[in-house]
Amino acid sequence: MGQHDQGNATAARDTCFRTMLEALPSPVLVIDRSDRIVDVNAAFCALCGNDRDYWLSTPNESYLSPEQLARFTAEHAQVFATGEDLETEEVVVGHDGTLRSVVTRRRRIECEGEPLVLTVLTDVTALRDAETRARYLAQHDPLTTLPNRTGLNEQLGALLASPSPSPVALLLIDLYQFKDINDAFGDCVGDALLRGFAYRLAGIAREPDRAARTGGDTFALLIDDCPDAAAAADACRQALALAEAPFASPAGAVTLGLSVGCAWAEPGVTAAELHRRAEFALYEAKQQPANAFCLFDAALAEEVHTRRTLKADLRAALAAGDQLDVHYQPVIDASGTRVVGVEALVRWHHPTRGLIPPASFIPIAEANGLIVPLGEWVLDRAAAMMARFPDIALAVNLSPIQLRSPDIDTHILAILTRHGMHPRQLQLEVTESAMLAVDALVETRLARLRAAGVQLVLDDFGTGYSSLAHLHKLAIDRVKIDQSFVRELGSSQDARAIIQAVLGIGQSLGIGVTAEGVEDETQQLFLRAFGCHEFQGYLFSRPLAARDAVTFLEARTERAAA
Repeated sequence: MGQHDQGNATAARDTCFRTMLEALPSPVLVIDRSDRIVDVNAAFCALCGNDRDYWLSTPNESYLSPEQLARFTAEHAQVFATGEDLETEEVVVGHDGTLRSVVTRRRRIECEGEPLVLTVLTDVTALRDAETRARYLAQHDPLTTLPNRTGLNEQLGALLASPSPSPVALLLIDLYQFKDINDAFGDCVGDALLRGFAYRLAGIAREPDRAARTGGDTFALLIDDCPDAAAAADACRQALALAEAPFASPAGAVTLGLSVGCAWAEPGVTAAELHRRAEFALYEAKQQPANAFCLFDAALAEEVHTRRTLKADLRAALAAGDQLDVHYQPVIDASGTRVVGVEALVRWHHPTRGLIPPASFIPIAEANGLIVPLGEWVLDRAAAMMARFPDIALAVNLSPIQLRSPDIDTHILAILTRHGMHPRQLQLEVTESAMLAVDALVETRLARLRAAGVQLVLDDFGTGYSSLAHLHKLAIDRVKIDQSFVRELGSSQDARAIIQAVLGIGQSLGIGVTAEGVEDETQQLFLRAFGCHEFQGYLFSRPLAARDAVTFLEARTERAAA
């Protein structure tokens, strides 16, 4: 082949090479040993801007900073020297001025005896943006845009791992009875309240990532300079102050209550342990009325552990039904002989702890959603027994949570029907504090029960939110004088005045009155002289197990018949 033919062949190869280079969809550039760009393709020009002539004629230092130029030279020198491929990721400025993430792969090649570096760029901007977005979503709550528990833990871990960490406190904040508000007004209102509270919480956080939404209605706040309990208490009060003003919502202004639990980390405490301690404190705060806070200590941890153990044990006891029992305390008329009613009282015989008083486990049942099945269990057992005594009233307690339970009226009437007990035999006892839970829905349920014949009894009257409005609003059939007044009858003029006032109200409104806690004949004589005609207390009988109660009722019934 002549020299002319060889020249034509070389030109043909160059043309073919250029055609293939231009056909590649990925940006490509070729570098020689002097770090000069000897070729680029159209995709490279599209990514970085300018045309091929610009890149082939412009010195590197014209478009690279000194730092970039040094890295550029070092990376190519490495490939030339080792012959090994090199892959890096970097950010470049696109032709439109935007920052682009690219993966750069370099390989040494030989071209007509000259060593070159072939560099292929892959634009991964969309992938990195998607990863960043996914990472953000994994660490943030989409509704409030606050960090979620994962994001909070990352911040907490960084604070605890600091070479010289400052004392860190973790506040967990629960929106008190938020579920009731959400159920009553709908998700639209609930979401507005969550966003509103998140906005206020973020406003007191020292840094944006120190506030978080860790659950449905639970938030958190990190304080990175909390040296002692006094500072922790101040932080809790500042958090409680966030709910002092009502929140705007589609349903109008809504007031929220808060419960706050706080724990702080001494050296060596892990993030998981700090969360556990704060959860103990929050659990305790939620046992109290709204707008309460609690600080963690070792005694609290033991108490909460006991409560949680009892919660699990109570759930198991309800499922098995062999540890719970119903006792019955008689209510006697003015003669002191005729039984007019009994109050059903639940008892729990724990297999290892023995007899647990209701005051210890009823609050646990109320706080953990067990009071509704427990109340229905008590009514079912009591109705099964008392159906055989149709002339004796059966009183059972109804908690505020039961009042708000959907279809509670349907469930109560179904239990009575199943055991053949007429609704007029049943008395539902509610406390004055439970009246705060009465809304239009509750009134409708109670009205249906009263229409069927069920009587409503206001328990512990005079101890809390005493109001004639309560008696009128729910058409109360009977009130019970709290035993604390009866106990002080012989020593307190105030107690006697309160009892006389309650009896006067009862007589004026045609409402029956029962005195609780009658323990001696002097108290009975006082009460009878004041006009009270129903008594309940140890003077007549302690609460009796079912078998003993049946014997007691049968004996009194036979005596009355005789």
